[in-house]
Amino acid sequence: MIFRLSIFLSEMMPLPPWLRSFIPAALGLLLAPHALAGKPKFATLDMARAFQSYHLTVVARAKVQEARKTLQQDPRSETIKLLEVVLRDLKTQVQNPSFTEEQRREYYRRYVTKNHEHTSLKREHEQYLEEQRTLINRDMVRKTHELLGDVRTIVQKVAEEEGFDHVFEVSGKTSSQLSTLIYIRNATDLTDRVIEKLNKDQPKEKVATNSSG
Repeated sequence: MIFRLSIFLSEMMPLPPWLRSFIPAALGLLLAPHALAGKPKFATLDMARAFQSYHLTVVARAKVQEARKTLQQDPRSETIKLLEVVLRDLKTQVQNPSFTEEQRREYYRRYVTKNHEHTSLKREHEQYLEEQRTLINRDMVRKTHELLGDVRTIVQKVAEEEGFDHVFEVSGKTSSQLSTLIYIRNATDLTDRVIEKLNKDQPKEKVATNSSG
């Protein structure tokens, strides 16, 4: 390509022989800027550790755990357990031969009523739990993408400030449970620096103090 370009230029505008011989070398330098930039600088990052150490990730994870805990405390679950106890008792009464036929029919009628109540409430409760879990998981995925975006922004900033050309992620695993990056020479680990920048605006924990007097 360089040779053809030099011929095209010489045909358009006749050049002295010494200048014609110089054109390919000059174009080679223009088309290969890395030759002037020197060797590229490499860095690595443990993305999983950086993400998990981010203070907003810790906050988000705590919120998810609290939401799931609250979900399990739905009062309908206790009502369902009580109904199951009542159903077992009524079933025993229905099968008790010491009662008259009329008494057992009455227990059976009550059993059918309570069983319908139990089935309806359980179905309603399970549907509610499924819907809420879906909402929690959807919000967790959205928040995870947002926080990973924060990490990527900081990584890019650190790399640009310190002059790194490439940053390789090392926490990913292959199907053989090996790091996706086996070896890289003279690479700098940016993980601690990235974590420090991610948490520089972390709110200080309030320390309780007892006032005397």
